Amino acid sequence: MNLSIKSIIIVTAIALTSCGGGYDDIDAMRGATTGSTGVVGDNTGSNSGNSVKCYEPNILNATGTRAIDGDTVEVTQASGQSERVRLLGIDAPESKQEYGAESTAELAQCINSAIITIEWTERDKYDRLLGKVIANSVDCNLNQLQKGAAWHYKEYQSSQTSYDRIEYANAEIVARLNGRGLWANRYPIKPSDYRSGKNSSDLNFNNDRLPSKGASKCYSKPSAGTSNGSGTIIPLPPTGAICSNFIKKTCSQITTCVEAQQQLACGNTQIDGDKDGVPCESICPGG
Repeated sequence: MNLSIKSIIIVTAIALTSCGGGYDDIDAMRGATTGSTGVVGDNTGSNSGNSVKCYEPNILNATGTRAIDGDTVEVTQASGQSERVRLLGIDAPESKQEYGAESTAELAQCINSAIITIEWTERDKYDRLLGKVIANSVDCNLNQLQKGAAWHYKEYQSSQTSYDRIEYANAEIVARLNGRGLWANRYPIKPSDYRSGKNSSDLNFNNDRLPSKGASKCYSKPSAGTSNGSGTIIPLPPTGAICSNFIKKTCSQITTCVEAQQQLACGNTQIDGDKDGVPCESICPGG
């Protein structure tokens, strides 16, 4: 690829990284299959001014977490109810596959003794939550890619935010080029191919990294929860147990409006400096 063509692609990528854009559009140009996202409104939550609505994810606070494998955890809520969570945007080697045990160990280390928050918008066919596992402010999904413990799951990246799609793709590229984790094997098998019984994978990689600065951090799919009709999920009032376990955060540490509302409901009044009932006004509608 010559310099002028590469520059055009990068400029185009930046223009497409508003909510609903990003890697969906770029991979379409490259001939990849990524799925689709819907145009459903006008509250973007980004600086783009386009007509794609941003949706707030559901937030689940967990008091106990264990790694099932390299891309699945089981979490226990304060109520005692447990949920299995499939980490969105990554696909880790199966338990019996090469590097499967190491991948599970990496995820276990990320969640060990941590305060866990799950961001999720949908469930998979096995009724698992599809979401981002955040442990003490660390994105464990992204961490798996950075450690070379998982692949970026291109087939399901349309459920990610534009920002995460780019960050996750770039993280896999860096890990692969540096031979980290599973990439120490020059010919690893994709977990999806392993599950299909294949003994090799097409390893025709594109190593072009894209800038994530300015990309939207909103979700382009409505959450699988209670909605007020506008596309914004109404968070359930936090239970006393959740409030007793939560850690106060500043707005710079909070990633979604739902989490900010829960923080405020639990008594974190510092994130509502003007006392108008709208916390973290940079990320909450109506601010």
